[in-house]
Amino acid sequence: MTKTVMLVEDELLVAFDVQDIIEAAGFAVDGPYVSVAEAVAAVNAHLPACAILDVQLSDGEVFPAADLLHEAGVPMIFHSGHADALSLRDRYPHAMVCGKPCSPSKLQATISDLMNDQR
Repeated sequence: MTKTVMLVEDELLVAFDVQDIIEAAGFAVDGPYVSVAEAVAAVNAHLPACAILDVQLSDGEVFPAADLLHEAGVPMIFHSGHADALSLRDRYPHAMVCGKPCSPSKLQATISDLMNDQR
């Protein structure tokens, strides 16, 4: 069974690029979710194996969804140009931070590392 990566990103061109990276790494994509409300609803419906989150979305910051994922123990990657890595790591100690722009190879390696750690 293919593991699923939740994608929360409101810039559709970026979302499609990240989706390609996730799929190239051999994982399925859930999303993209473009708002906090959509992301929270998706987390409440089912938990992914991993999540890639943009911080600033169309309806606010992603933290309500990130808090739910964190409480459930879902590994997270913050992929954002609006991310303060130190404050994110303080709030979510096990999360990874890949600031935008991030090379596709670095993002793919980060996804693979997180997913392989779950075995």
